[in-house]
Amino acid sequence: MTDSKSRFPQMLTPALAAWLFATGAALATLAEPASERPPVDPALVEFYQATVVELSHPSYEGRVPGSVGIDKAATLIEQHFRDLGLKPAFPVTETARDGTEVITRNARYRQHFEVGQQTRWTRTDMTLADAPPLRHGHDFTALAHTGDGTVTGPVVFTGYAIVSGPGGFRGFEDDADFEGQIALCLAYEPMDEQGNSLWDESGFSHHAALTQKASALIRRGAAGVIIVAPPHANDERVGMLETIDSSRMATPGGMPGRARRHDAPVVQVTPETAARILGDDRDPEVIFRELAARSNDGPVAEPISGPPVTIDIRTENRPIDAFNVGAILPGVGDLADEYVVIGGHYDHVGYGYFGSRARSRRGEIHPGADDNASGTAGVMVAAQTITERVRTMPPDQPRRTFLFMLFSAEEMGLLGSRHYVREPIAPVEQHFIMLNLDMIGRLEGKPLEIGSLNSAPAMPALADPHFEASGLPIAREASVSSGRSDHASFDAVGIPNLFFFTGLHPQYHTPDDTADLIDNEGGVRIALLAADIAMAAATKATPLPHRRTLARTAQQDAQPRVRVGVMPSNATRGGIIVERVFDDTSASEAGVRPNDRITAWNGQELRGMNDLRPHLVRHEPGDVITLTVDRDGETLEIPLTLRGIE
Repeated sequence: MTDSKSRFPQMLTPALAAWLFATGAALATLAEPASERPPVDPALVEFYQATVVELSHPSYEGRVPGSVGIDKAATLIEQHFRDLGLKPAFPVTETARDGTEVITRNARYRQHFEVGQQTRWTRTDMTLADAPPLRHGHDFTALAHTGDGTVTGPVVFTGYAIVSGPGGFRGFEDDADFEGQIALCLAYEPMDEQGNSLWDESGFSHHAALTQKASALIRRGAAGVIIVAPPHANDERVGMLETIDSSRMATPGGMPGRARRHDAPVVQVTPETAARILGDDRDPEVIFRELAARSNDGPVAEPISGPPVTIDIRTENRPIDAFNVGAILPGVGDLADEYVVIGGHYDHVGYGYFGSRARSRRGEIHPGADDNASGTAGVMVAAQTITERVRTMPPDQPRRTFLFMLFSAEEMGLLGSRHYVREPIAPVEQHFIMLNLDMIGRLEGKPLEIGSLNSAPAMPALADPHFEASGLPIAREASVSSGRSDHASFDAVGIPNLFFFTGLHPQYHTPDDTADLIDNEGGVRIALLAADIAMAAATKATPLPHRRTLARTAQQDAQPRVRVGVMPSNATRGGIIVERVFDDTSASEAGVRPNDRITAWNGQELRGMNDLRPHLVRHEPGDVITLTVDRDGETLEIPLTLRGIE
């Protein structure tokens, strides 16, 4: 489940833990009582458990887009679909010799899209005068936002390199100019003797972002930037060199491939390496306590008399490829052109360089057993179950096509599902329903949370019998916001949807979300419930219109019972221009004039003529409304009593 829509707190405090349990209790009070649970095939539970264990194994690298591990996961899913005899979901488009496009349907299981750029080093050299080269990854490292280039020059110490901060702090003199010099600056921000920020009691503030420091120095002419973390700083990253992935966390957004590149080399060095650059053989902690104390007071620009430094950095950017994996089970008869989608995301946050709630453990594999190996295994169980059930149906019974989908890059902002609804295998209008399985591995006797039941007015009538038959207690709402998982992408384009979810927990987005904590039988029961609802949806004879579709239809069908009494046209600046005012009408009585520009109705903006009708259909003759009118640059509020249509 993506953390991008509604941030979950970084660490569980006792108060937050109490809140979580209270929320669970509140959901339980909303839950429908469980009936007797039907038996579950032990072989399905065994398959489900084995799949979750496999997907959360360290060799899958936390299934982050662009990794070998996520490709391994896609191959596992694809092979399962092949074994079930399901057809590939996606077409292949090729260009024939005569230049025409040839589209082959059902040609591949993967739908390709890109999720930004991935930076990789091709050269990383750094030397101090005639000394042996420094070791990349040990003495120094190039950061994700480094620029390319070879620079040699004297070094200048520049304090914290923060342009401005609280209390009137200034990090540079007005005429600061580092042209031709390599700037050495401190990480973090002004701190006390214990290494705590003087600006933020909860930690270091946004002023400490590494990329902002580098930008400020390069704008002032620095040919290169060296950053060193004071060893006494109160931060779990002290003593660690940032990697090309982890240093993205110091950039706005913090997502893979989103670091803005600078125009000069930017590196981080260890305190020991920085001491060598400074030519100071004292204990690095002593050195940097002194430098930090001097830098706390404001601008610092101190030339260093030591040997010149050479930095030679070369990088290349490659697109990060991501793949949705999908398969179809073709429908029959008049319903075959419509689709029932059962989906979930199979990616996670890799080593936690983005999305992790355990900041001190970034760099460890985040296995994502519940989020969302549990839902991935659930989709695979549902696909197997539905395939077996379809074989027992009369061959001529009309039913919709099933589309089984596993999305990538959900953790980066629902990118995979958003890509799919932009490039679906059939028009969006032919997608009957989407069932989303995301974090279904922690049922453990709690209510199953069902989100988006209100996406279609007829949804409860479709789902309720299957809720009852499942024997599971059902909470008829989810405990997280509606935009945090892939069903939201389908909802946004008017496709009815359901969200299956067993709740957040302390291991969410940490290295501790492991397979041994999964309720495997519970995950299978949820997958079977989704399969039951999908089967019912596949044969449902009547439509399942989305709530917004019904609202638009009702609005279009409603006929206004009142009129204003003007001939309108759209204004180029927004609003409605009055071309003519008819005699003996509401408008003439209220004093509306030709060339008035009506900009609002009862305080609600009118962007054009299309905005007028919804207001008219809501009113009865005799209602008094207020028009906001722009008349020759003067804004007027005009009360108007609506008359009926004669």
